[in-house]
Amino acid sequence: MTSHLVWTSGIDRSLSRIPVRGRDLAGRAGQTWWTPARLERGLCQAGFGAEPARILGVSSMPRRVLSAAFAVAALLVSGCSAITGESSDPAPSGPLEKSRINVAILPTVEIAPLQLAIRNGFFREEGLDVNVTIAGSGQQTVEGMVNGQYDIVYSTYPPLILAHSKRIADVKIVAGNSYAAPRTAMLMKRKDSPLNTAADVAHKKVAVTAKGTLAELMVRSAIATQNVDHKSITFVEMPFPDMPTALNDGRADAAMMVEPFVTAAERSVGASPLLDLASGPLNDLPFTGFGATGTFVNANPKTVEAFQRGLARATDASSDRTKIEPLPEFAKIDKDVAALTRLPVFRANLDPIPIQRIVKLMTDFGLLKEPVDVTPLLLKPPPARPRTTATPQN
Repeated sequence: MTSHLVWTSGIDRSLSRIPVRGRDLAGRAGQTWWTPARLERGLCQAGFGAEPARILGVSSMPRRVLSAAFAVAALLVSGCSAITGESSDPAPSGPLEKSRINVAILPTVEIAPLQLAIRNGFFREEGLDVNVTIAGSGQQTVEGMVNGQYDIVYSTYPPLILAHSKRIADVKIVAGNSYAAPRTAMLMKRKDSPLNTAADVAHKKVAVTAKGTLAELMVRSAIATQNVDHKSITFVEMPFPDMPTALNDGRADAAMMVEPFVTAAERSVGASPLLDLASGPLNDLPFTGFGATGTFVNANPKTVEAFQRGLARATDASSDRTKIEPLPEFAKIDKDVAALTRLPVFRANLDPIPIQRIVKLMTDFGLLKEPVDVTPLLLKPPPARPRTTATPQN
Protein backbone atom coordinates (compact mmCIF):
# COMPACT_ATOMS: atom_id res chain seq x y z
CA MET A 1 0.00 0.00 0.00
CA THR A 2 1.68 3.22 -1.19
CA SER A 3 0.67 6.82 -0.59
CA HIS A 4 2.12 9.98 -2.05
CA LEU A 5 1.82 13.53 -0.85
CA VAL A 6 0.15 16.14 -2.99
CA TRP A 7 -0.97 19.62 -2.09
CA THR A 8 -3.42 22.39 -2.80
CA SER A 9 -3.08 26.13 -2.39
CA GLY A 10 -5.42 28.91 -1.40
CA ILE A 11 -8.47 26.61 -1.12
CA ASP A 12 -11.67 27.30 0.78
CA ARG A 13 -13.77 24.31 1.97
CA SER A 14 -16.91 26.02 0.70
CA LEU A 15 -15.74 25.32 -2.85
CA SER A 16 -17.35 22.33 -4.55
CA ARG A 17 -14.11 21.30 -6.33
CA ILE A 18 -10.47 21.71 -5.26
CA PRO A 19 -7.52 21.64 -7.70
CA VAL A 20 -4.86 19.21 -6.46
CA ARG A 21 -1.42 19.67 -7.99
CA GLY A 22 1.76 17.63 -7.80
CA ARG A 23 4.19 15.46 -9.73
CA ASP A 24 3.64 11.86 -10.71
CA LEU A 25 6.20 9.10 -10.20
CA ALA A 26 7.85 9.97 -13.53
CA GLY A 27 8.32 13.56 -12.40
CA ARG A 28 5.62 15.01 -14.65
CA ALA A 29 3.58 17.88 -13.19
CA GLY A 30 -0.19 17.51 -13.22
CA GLN A 31 -3.45 18.66 -11.70
CA THR A 32 -6.78 17.04 -10.93
CA TRP A 33 -9.97 18.12 -9.15
CA TRP A 34 -11.32 16.66 -5.91
CA THR A 35 -14.11 17.59 -3.53
CA PRO A 36 -13.13 18.59 0.02
CA ALA A 37 -14.73 15.40 1.33
CA ARG A 38 -12.67 13.25 -1.03
CA LEU A 39 -9.48 14.94 0.18
CA GLU A 40 -10.40 14.09 3.76
CA ARG A 41 -11.27 10.50 2.86
CA GLY A 42 -7.94 10.20 1.07
CA LEU A 43 -6.12 11.27 4.21
CA CYS A 44 -7.99 8.76 6.35
CA GLN A 45 -7.60 5.94 3.85
CA ALA A 46 -3.89 6.64 3.66
CA GLY A 47 -3.68 5.96 7.37
CA PHE A 48 -3.46 9.52 8.65
CA GLY A 49 -6.72 9.23 10.60
CA ALA A 50 -8.11 12.29 12.32
CA GLU A 51 -4.74 14.05 12.70
CA PRO A 52 -3.45 14.63 9.14
CA ALA A 53 -1.88 17.98 10.09
CA ARG A 54 0.39 16.37 12.68
CA ILE A 55 1.54 13.69 10.22
CA LEU A 56 2.37 16.28 7.61
CA GLY A 57 4.36 18.43 9.98
CA VAL A 58 1.88 21.26 10.40
CA SER A 59 0.40 20.25 13.75
CA SER A 60 -0.22 23.85 14.75
CA MET A 61 -2.83 24.22 12.01
CA PRO A 62 -6.49 23.58 12.91
CA ARG A 63 -8.05 20.67 10.98
CA ARG A 64 -10.61 23.01 9.37
CA VAL A 65 -7.81 25.24 8.10
CA LEU A 66 -5.82 22.26 6.88
CA SER A 67 -8.69 21.09 4.70
CA ALA A 68 -8.85 24.62 3.25
CA ALA A 69 -5.23 25.12 2.35
CA PHE A 70 -2.00 23.20 2.15
CA ALA A 71 -1.43 19.45 2.32
CA VAL A 72 -3.37 16.28 1.61
CA ALA A 73 -2.50 12.67 1.00
CA ALA A 74 -4.20 10.23 -1.31
CA LEU A 75 -4.29 6.48 -1.13
CA LEU A 76 -3.33 5.27 -4.59
CA VAL A 77 -3.48 1.48 -4.66
CA SER A 78 -4.88 -0.98 -7.12
CA GLY A 79 -7.26 -2.38 -4.52
CA CYS A 80 -8.90 0.94 -3.68
CA SER A 81 -11.94 0.23 -5.84
CA ALA A 82 -12.69 -2.86 -3.77
CA ILE A 83 -12.84 -0.71 -0.66
CA THR A 84 -14.92 2.11 -2.09
CA GLY A 85 -17.14 0.07 -4.37
CA GLU A 86 -16.07 2.16 -7.34
CA SER A 87 -15.02 0.83 -10.73
CA SER A 88 -11.30 0.91 -11.49
CA ASP A 89 -12.01 2.64 -14.81
CA PRO A 90 -11.37 6.40 -14.72
CA ALA A 91 -14.41 8.65 -14.59
CA PRO A 92 -14.95 10.99 -17.53
CA SER A 93 -13.92 14.55 -16.75
CA GLY A 94 -15.98 17.67 -17.17
CA PRO A 95 -19.29 18.92 -15.79
CA LEU A 96 -22.40 16.81 -15.38
CA GLU A 97 -24.76 16.72 -18.35
CA LYS A 98 -27.65 17.49 -16.01
CA SER A 99 -26.97 19.01 -12.60
CA ARG A 100 -30.56 18.76 -11.32
CA ILE A 101 -32.54 15.53 -11.60
CA ASN A 102 -36.06 14.49 -10.64
CA VAL A 103 -36.29 11.30 -8.58
CA ALA A 104 -39.56 9.56 -7.67
CA ILE A 105 -39.76 7.59 -4.42
CA LEU A 106 -42.21 5.86 -2.08
CA PRO A 107 -42.60 7.00 1.55
CA THR A 108 -41.02 3.91 3.14
CA VAL A 109 -37.99 3.36 5.36
CA GLU A 110 -36.17 1.84 2.39
CA ILE A 111 -35.66 5.37 1.10
CA ALA A 112 -33.43 6.23 4.08
CA PRO A 113 -30.12 6.01 2.14
CA LEU A 114 -31.36 8.45 -0.50
CA GLN A 115 -32.53 10.87 2.16
CA LEU A 116 -29.24 10.51 4.01
CA ALA A 117 -27.34 11.29 0.79
CA ILE A 118 -29.41 14.43 0.34
CA ARG A 119 -29.13 15.55 3.96
CA ASN A 120 -25.40 14.91 4.24
CA GLY A 121 -24.60 16.59 0.94
CA PHE A 122 -23.24 13.48 -0.79
CA PHE A 123 -25.01 14.36 -4.03
CA ARG A 124 -24.10 18.02 -3.69
CA GLU A 125 -20.42 17.06 -3.43
CA GLU A 126 -20.86 15.30 -6.76
CA GLY A 127 -22.30 18.49 -8.27
CA LEU A 128 -25.80 17.02 -8.31
CA ASP A 129 -29.08 18.46 -7.04
CA VAL A 130 -31.76 15.78 -6.40
CA ASN A 131 -35.39 16.86 -6.47
CA VAL A 132 -37.65 14.24 -4.85
CA THR A 133 -41.31 13.49 -5.60
CA ILE A 134 -43.37 11.02 -3.56
CA ALA A 135 -45.50 8.53 -5.53
CA GLY A 136 -48.06 5.94 -4.44
CA SER A 137 -46.45 2.78 -5.81
CA GLY A 138 -43.47 1.45 -7.71
CA GLN A 139 -45.75 1.06 -10.69
CA GLN A 140 -46.47 4.79 -10.61
CA THR A 141 -42.80 5.71 -10.39
CA VAL A 142 -41.94 3.50 -13.36
CA GLU A 143 -44.82 4.93 -15.40
CA GLY A 144 -43.45 8.41 -14.65
CA MET A 145 -39.99 7.26 -15.73
CA VAL A 146 -41.35 5.96 -19.03
CA ASN A 147 -43.23 9.17 -19.85
CA GLY A 148 -40.26 11.37 -18.96
CA GLN A 149 -41.69 12.86 -15.78
CA TYR A 150 -38.85 11.45 -13.66
CA ASP A 151 -35.18 10.91 -14.46
CA ILE A 152 -34.48 8.18 -11.90
CA VAL A 153 -37.07 6.22 -9.95
CA TYR A 154 -37.23 4.11 -6.83
CA SER A 155 -39.23 0.90 -7.15
CA THR A 156 -39.41 -2.75 -6.33
CA TYR A 157 -37.90 -4.74 -9.16
CA PRO A 158 -41.01 -6.26 -10.84
CA PRO A 159 -42.34 -3.00 -12.40
CA LEU A 160 -38.90 -2.28 -13.86
CA ILE A 161 -38.50 -5.82 -15.20
CA LEU A 162 -42.05 -5.82 -16.59
CA ALA A 163 -41.49 -2.54 -18.45
CA HIS A 164 -38.38 -4.07 -20.00
CA SER A 165 -39.97 -7.42 -20.86
CA LYS A 166 -42.99 -5.76 -22.48
CA ARG A 167 -40.66 -3.42 -24.40
CA ILE A 168 -42.39 -0.41 -22.92
CA ALA A 169 -38.97 1.07 -22.21
CA ASP A 170 -35.29 0.26 -22.44
CA VAL A 171 -34.89 -0.08 -18.67
CA LYS A 172 -31.60 0.19 -16.83
CA ILE A 173 -31.27 -0.54 -13.12
CA VAL A 174 -28.95 2.14 -11.80
CA ALA A 175 -28.39 0.95 -8.23
CA GLY A 176 -29.60 -1.51 -5.66
CA ASN A 177 -31.08 -0.29 -2.39
CA SER A 178 -32.64 -2.72 0.09
CA TYR A 179 -33.03 -6.42 0.82
CA ALA A 180 -35.70 -8.18 2.86
CA ALA A 181 -35.09 -8.86 6.54
CA PRO A 182 -37.48 -10.61 8.97
CA ARG A 183 -40.55 -8.55 9.91
CA THR A 184 -39.84 -5.76 7.42
CA ALA A 185 -42.68 -6.89 5.12
CA MET A 186 -45.80 -8.23 6.84
CA LEU A 187 -49.30 -9.37 6.00
CA MET A 188 -51.31 -7.44 8.58
CA LYS A 189 -54.85 -7.93 9.89
CA ARG A 190 -57.22 -5.80 11.94
CA LYS A 191 -57.33 -6.07 15.72
CA ASP A 192 -60.43 -8.34 15.95
CA SER A 193 -59.78 -10.30 12.74
CA PRO A 194 -60.65 -14.01 12.72
CA LEU A 195 -57.71 -14.71 10.38
CA ASN A 196 -54.96 -16.73 12.03
CA THR A 197 -53.16 -18.79 9.38
CA ALA A 198 -52.26 -18.68 5.71
CA ALA A 199 -55.21 -20.95 4.96
CA ASP A 200 -57.56 -18.27 6.29
CA VAL A 201 -56.42 -15.84 3.57
CA ALA A 202 -57.93 -17.93 0.77
CA HIS A 203 -60.82 -16.11 -0.95
CA LYS A 204 -60.10 -12.93 1.03
CA LYS A 205 -59.34 -9.36 -0.04
CA VAL A 206 -55.72 -8.32 0.40
CA ALA A 207 -54.55 -4.71 0.06
CA VAL A 208 -51.39 -3.98 -1.95
CA THR A 209 -50.01 -0.72 -3.30
CA ALA A 210 -50.36 -2.00 -6.86
CA LYS A 211 -50.84 -5.24 -8.71
CA GLY A 212 -47.83 -6.59 -10.52
CA THR A 213 -45.44 -5.41 -7.81
CA LEU A 214 -43.30 -7.25 -5.28
CA ALA A 215 -46.10 -6.80 -2.74
CA GLU A 216 -48.41 -9.08 -4.72
CA LEU A 217 -45.64 -11.59 -5.42
CA MET A 218 -44.62 -11.90 -1.77
CA VAL A 219 -48.21 -12.51 -0.67
CA ARG A 220 -48.77 -15.12 -3.37
CA SER A 221 -45.48 -16.86 -2.56
CA ALA A 222 -46.12 -16.97 1.19
CA ILE A 223 -49.63 -18.36 0.67
CA ALA A 224 -48.56 -20.90 -1.95
CA THR A 225 -45.73 -22.12 0.30
CA GLN A 226 -48.44 -23.17 2.78
CA ASN A 227 -50.31 -25.06 0.02
CA VAL A 228 -53.08 -22.46 -0.11
CA ASP A 229 -54.70 -21.43 -3.41
CA HIS A 230 -53.09 -18.04 -4.07
CA LYS A 231 -55.32 -17.55 -7.13
CA SER A 232 -58.37 -17.29 -4.88
CA ILE A 233 -57.12 -14.02 -3.36
CA THR A 234 -58.60 -10.71 -4.53
CA PHE A 235 -56.01 -7.93 -4.51
CA VAL A 236 -57.20 -4.40 -3.74
CA GLU A 237 -54.95 -1.48 -4.68
CA MET A 238 -54.37 1.42 -2.29
CA PRO A 239 -51.47 3.49 -0.88
CA PHE A 240 -49.79 2.29 2.30
CA PRO A 241 -51.20 5.14 4.47
CA ASP A 242 -54.78 4.09 3.61
CA MET A 243 -54.37 0.45 4.61
CA PRO A 244 -54.99 0.67 8.39
CA THR A 245 -58.36 2.38 7.83
CA ALA A 246 -59.22 -0.13 5.09
CA LEU A 247 -58.59 -2.97 7.53
CA ASN A 248 -60.77 -1.36 10.19
CA ASP A 249 -63.74 -0.67 7.92
CA GLY A 250 -63.63 -4.03 6.14
CA ARG A 251 -62.50 -2.87 2.70
CA ALA A 252 -59.59 -5.29 3.07
CA ASP A 253 -59.26 -8.46 5.14
CA ALA A 254 -55.46 -8.22 5.19
CA ALA A 255 -52.83 -5.80 3.94
CA MET A 256 -49.29 -6.22 2.72
CA MET A 257 -47.31 -3.54 4.54
CA VAL A 258 -43.68 -2.59 4.86
CA GLU A 259 -42.04 -0.42 7.48
CA PRO A 260 -42.74 2.12 8.84
CA PHE A 261 -46.39 1.36 8.09
CA VAL A 262 -46.29 -1.97 9.95
CA THR A 263 -45.25 -0.29 13.17
CA ALA A 264 -47.55 2.69 12.59
CA ALA A 265 -50.57 0.41 12.02
CA GLU A 266 -49.81 -1.54 15.18
CA ARG A 267 -49.69 1.67 17.20
CA SER A 268 -52.57 3.54 15.57
CA VAL A 269 -55.32 0.94 15.06
CA GLY A 270 -54.04 -2.12 16.89
CA ALA A 271 -53.36 -4.06 13.68
CA SER A 272 -51.42 -7.27 14.21
CA PRO A 273 -49.18 -9.49 12.06
CA LEU A 274 -50.66 -12.47 10.29
CA LEU A 275 -47.69 -13.61 8.22
CA ASP A 276 -44.05 -12.52 8.00
CA LEU A 277 -43.50 -12.20 4.26
CA ALA A 278 -39.78 -11.46 4.54
CA SER A 279 -38.70 -14.64 6.28
CA GLY A 280 -38.08 -18.21 5.17
CA PRO A 281 -37.70 -18.56 1.38
CA LEU A 282 -38.07 -14.81 0.85
CA ASN A 283 -35.47 -13.70 3.41
CA ASP A 284 -32.77 -11.48 1.85
CA LEU A 285 -34.87 -11.08 -1.28
CA PRO A 286 -33.93 -7.93 -3.21
CA PHE A 287 -36.58 -5.40 -2.16
CA THR A 288 -35.96 -2.16 -3.99
CA GLY A 289 -33.64 -0.41 -6.39
CA PHE A 290 -33.35 2.64 -8.63
CA GLY A 291 -34.04 2.59 -12.34
CA ALA A 292 -33.86 4.86 -15.37
CA THR A 293 -34.42 4.58 -19.08
CA GLY A 294 -31.55 3.65 -21.34
CA THR A 295 -32.12 6.92 -23.15
CA PHE A 296 -31.49 8.93 -19.97
CA VAL A 297 -28.47 6.83 -18.98
CA ASN A 298 -26.85 7.12 -22.41
CA ALA A 299 -27.47 10.86 -22.61
CA ASN A 300 -26.31 11.58 -19.05
CA PRO A 301 -23.55 9.11 -18.08
CA LYS A 302 -21.71 11.49 -15.73
CA THR A 303 -24.97 12.46 -14.02
CA VAL A 304 -25.89 8.82 -13.45
CA GLU A 305 -22.43 8.04 -12.10
CA ALA A 306 -22.67 11.00 -9.71
CA PHE A 307 -25.99 9.63 -8.45
CA GLN A 308 -24.51 6.16 -8.02
CA ARG A 309 -21.52 7.45 -6.04
CA GLY A 310 -23.61 9.63 -3.73
CA LEU A 311 -26.12 6.85 -3.07
CA ALA A 312 -23.41 4.24 -2.50
CA ARG A 313 -21.79 6.41 0.18
CA ALA A 314 -25.12 6.81 1.95
CA THR A 315 -25.98 3.12 1.65
CA ASP A 316 -22.69 2.19 3.31
CA ALA A 317 -23.40 4.67 6.10
CA SER A 318 -26.93 3.27 6.55
CA SER A 319 -25.54 0.16 8.23
CA ASP A 320 -25.35 2.41 11.31
CA ARG A 321 -28.95 2.72 12.50
CA THR A 322 -28.22 5.88 14.47
CA LYS A 323 -27.52 7.71 11.21
CA ILE A 324 -30.85 6.89 9.57
CA GLU A 325 -33.26 6.54 12.49
CA PRO A 326 -33.92 10.29 12.77
CA LEU A 327 -35.08 10.47 9.15
CA PRO A 328 -38.89 10.61 9.35
CA GLU A 329 -39.54 13.30 6.76
CA PHE A 330 -40.27 11.25 3.64
CA ALA A 331 -42.16 8.49 5.48
CA LYS A 332 -44.11 11.07 7.55
CA ILE A 333 -43.57 9.27 10.85
CA ASP A 334 -42.81 10.53 14.33
CA LYS A 335 -39.66 9.76 16.28
CA ASP A 336 -41.37 7.14 18.46
CA VAL A 337 -42.44 5.12 15.42
CA ALA A 338 -39.00 5.58 13.86
CA ALA A 339 -37.35 4.15 16.97
CA LEU A 340 -39.48 0.97 16.79
CA THR A 341 -39.32 0.51 13.04
CA ARG A 342 -37.55 -2.60 11.79
CA LEU A 343 -35.06 -1.95 9.03
CA PRO A 344 -34.21 -3.92 5.90
CA VAL A 345 -30.65 -4.64 4.81
CA PHE A 346 -29.25 -1.80 2.71
CA ARG A 347 -26.95 -2.65 -0.20
CA ALA A 348 -26.35 -0.54 -3.32
CA ASN A 349 -24.48 -3.17 -5.31
CA LEU A 350 -26.27 -4.91 -8.17
CA ASP A 351 -25.82 -8.67 -8.14
CA PRO A 352 -27.71 -10.46 -10.93
CA ILE A 353 -28.03 -13.73 -8.98
CA PRO A 354 -30.35 -12.50 -6.19
CA ILE A 355 -32.25 -10.21 -8.58
CA GLN A 356 -32.85 -13.25 -10.78
CA ARG A 357 -34.85 -14.63 -7.82
CA ILE A 358 -37.38 -11.90 -8.54
CA VAL A 359 -37.65 -13.07 -12.13
CA LYS A 360 -38.36 -16.61 -10.92
CA LEU A 361 -41.16 -15.36 -8.68
CA MET A 362 -42.59 -13.35 -11.57
CA THR A 363 -42.48 -16.41 -13.81
CA ASP A 364 -43.86 -18.78 -11.18
CA PHE A 365 -46.86 -16.56 -10.50
CA GLY A 366 -47.67 -15.51 -14.03
CA LEU A 367 -46.31 -11.96 -14.25
CA LEU A 368 -43.81 -13.13 -16.88
CA LYS A 369 -44.50 -15.68 -19.58
CA GLU A 370 -40.84 -16.64 -19.76
CA PRO A 371 -37.71 -15.81 -17.75
CA VAL A 372 -35.75 -12.63 -18.40
CA ASP A 373 -31.99 -12.33 -17.98
CA VAL A 374 -31.53 -9.26 -15.77
CA THR A 375 -27.77 -8.97 -16.32
CA PRO A 376 -28.01 -6.59 -19.33
CA LEU A 377 -30.26 -4.30 -17.29
CA LEU A 378 -27.73 -3.76 -14.50
CA LEU A 379 -25.35 -0.81 -14.70
CA LYS A 380 -21.74 -1.23 -13.67
CA PRO A 381 -20.53 0.44 -10.45
CA PRO A 382 -19.57 4.09 -10.98
CA PRO A 383 -16.00 4.84 -12.08
CA ALA A 384 -13.59 6.29 -9.58
CA ARG A 385 -12.92 9.99 -9.80
CA PRO A 386 -9.68 11.00 -11.58
CA ARG A 387 -6.78 10.96 -9.18
CA THR A 388 -3.23 12.17 -9.62
CA THR A 389 -0.40 10.00 -8.29
CA ALA A 390 2.15 12.55 -7.20
CA THR A 391 5.19 13.20 -5.07
CA PRO A 392 6.06 16.52 -3.39
CA GLN A 393 7.46 19.20 -5.67
CA ASN A 394 10.78 20.75 -4.77
